[in-house]
Formats: sequence, C-alpha cells, structure tokens
Amino acid sequence: MRNFYLFLLTVMSTITYGQSLMVVEQDTVVEINSTSVADYGFYIKVKNTSSEDLEVYVRRAYANPTCAYDSGYFCWDYCYGAEVDNSIGYVAIDAGMEKNDFSGHVYSPSTSATCVDSTRYVFYSGKDASDSLSVWVTISAGPTMGTIALQVNESRLYPNPAKNTISVEVQRSGELAIYNALGALVKRKSLLPGTNAVAVHDLSNGIYLYSIDGGTYKKLIVSH
Repeated sequence: MRNFYLFLLTVMSTITYGQSLMVVEQDTVVEINSTSVADYGFYIKVKNTSSEDLEVYVRRAYANPTCAYDSGYFCWDYCYGAEVDNSIGYVAIDAGMEKNDFSGHVYSPSTSATCVDSTRYVFYSGKDASDSLSVWVTISAGPTMGTIALQVNESRLYPNPAKNTISVEVQRSGELAIYNALGALVKRKSLLPGTNAVAVHDLSNGIYLYSIDGGTYKKLIVSH
C-alpha cells in the first residue's frame, strides 16, 4: 500500500509540473543588415502538448542589445513595446493544438557593425508559471547581410506619414496588412505588381504597423 501511495504521488507531481509547451517551428537566427535602420521580425510557433486547454502568456526574459540591434518589441495577444516585458493577456491554445501568434521584432542599427546579440522569451501556462518554455533567438548583424533578399523583395510605401491615400510599390503580387497599436488587423489589401493605391482615410490618426506579403513589420503614421 505504501508503494502505491508513493506511485500515486509521483504521478500527481508529474501532472502538476509536467512540461505542456513545446516549440514546433522558430527562427533561431535572424540576420539583419546594419547599414540602415529597419524592423526585422522573427517567429515562434508553440504547441500545447498536454491534454487540457491552456491560457498561455509570454515574457521577455532577456534582452540586452550591445551592437546587433537597438531595441525591439513583441506581439502575442497584443503588440508590446521595448519597455514592456510581460504580456498582459494570453493566447488560448487548445489541447494538442499549435499557435503561431508570436512574433518578435528588433530594429537594426545603422552602424555597419558586424556582431551578434541574443534575446530570450519564456512562454508559460496561466495556471502554473513553472510550466514554461524558454526560447533563445540569435540576432546577427552585418553590413552585407540580407542585401540580396532586399533587392529581390524590395517594396515601397509612401507617403509616410500618410493623409488619405498611400501608394504601395511591389514587384510581385502580394498583400498589405495594417495593424493598430493593439495588434488588431484594421485593413487588408491585395496588391498587384507595380504601384497600388490604398485608401487610409477611414483610419484614425495614430501609429500603425504594416506588413507586405507577411514580411517585416514597419511603422506607418496616419495624420489627416
């Protein structure tokens, strides 16, 4: 009987403190061009491996840029600036399901430096903060990194600040997505090769983030 109770306690302990989260996909190294300031994003897909639904929070556990990037922000339930390290809300992940809601972002310097920094995020269960997952991402900067990709995927959005209409130049078909400061999608527009006119007169004055064809998030200012 004593052995049975020891076995039962062991099982209960495993259930309470077991690892419920795992990384399915992630960008482990982010290469950024250090010749001009730009916003570079990286992505982490998380899976709930447990048999119960979870409310998952995330916090920035380490961010101490020395040369490869200046500052950053991350998006989970909302988008949080460099001064906020812990998500206020959570993302619900059903048992056995995956979510790719997380994106981290860093701003490259314009120093032409060649160096490496790191940043770390921790995903954890709202029921038990010790049930967590730690993820490191390496930020590698250099004056020639990403130059080929930038030439191939070059796109332009102007004017910025915008008043009523913006022009978006792309080399291939894609999609423009605009998000407000809370991370909510406020406008989506299909793009054709060439110059596309997109109305923004229906957006309130303020700062937004935009992404072209799922690429790097950049800042858009609307001022009527």
